[in-house]
Amino acid sequence: MKNILITPGVNNVGAYIENIDLQKLNKNQISTIKDTLNNFGVIFVKKQNLDSLSYQNFAKLIGEMVIYPRLKGLENFPHINVIERKPDDKNLTFGSSWLHQDTSYLGDDRPRYTMLMGVDIPKNQGNTIFSSGFNAYEKLPNKIKDKIKNATGIFSSSGPIAITRIEREKEMGIKSAKNLEAEHSIVKTVNKKKTLYVSPGHLIKINNVNETERDYLKNFLINHVNKEEFLFSYEWSKGDICLWDNISVLHKASEIKNCRRVMHRITIK
Repeated sequence: MKNILITPGVNNVGAYIENIDLQKLNKNQISTIKDTLNNFGVIFVKKQNLDSLSYQNFAKLIGEMVIYPRLKGLENFPHINVIERKPDDKNLTFGSSWLHQDTSYLGDDRPRYTMLMGVDIPKNQGNTIFSSGFNAYEKLPNKIKDKIKNATGIFSSSGPIAITRIEREKEMGIKSAKNLEAEHSIVKTVNKKKTLYVSPGHLIKINNVNETERDYLKNFLINHVNKEEFLFSYEWSKGDICLWDNISVLHKASEIKNCRRVMHRITIK
């Protein structure tokens, strides 16, 4: 059996896992996958080409699959959402334009992980951009760390990113859901490392900070996690799997023009 290779991504954002078959995993390999996910926040496994059943079976090794309330599931596989971009679409790609952490507008029982599989991938388009909350926190000025150590954020499903979700709901004939809001700590700890939980696409307010600095700190943190030094633009191939922790990693889809892209998405607790 080949040894698993772990290679960090650009800017130490995420890690590639190589020499592995996600349909034939032993206990040690599963443990390595989970450890790498904890350490890097997002993992990339190239060209696995899983069918829907195998894709779900792998998800179950990570945690409990949940039904995503905002999108319809794949026929016979309700936990798999189809994220499709079509050549004649006029609106933004689902999940694009704003870095975000999925479902930050839900309470503490919100899903932890998101997984995507590349099904139909256009050439040189449709990257997913990841930002490391670990790296962003580490590089914060100490005075900012001190100001936000007890800060909480108000996260809303009607935040700036909502425009793409609303358009997809209309397209699929789903009645737009009511606004959801939740409050979470801005600084969290994963695997004994501190990370920023900011989700610019959902964050509408910061609490437990000096009232005169609320807007300044919100804008500072949003600009900070968008810095180039914390970003990695992942280039997809057909059959690739990306799995990330929504506590420690932010993401957004890049824009796609005049082509079709299909991804299969699973949300995991």
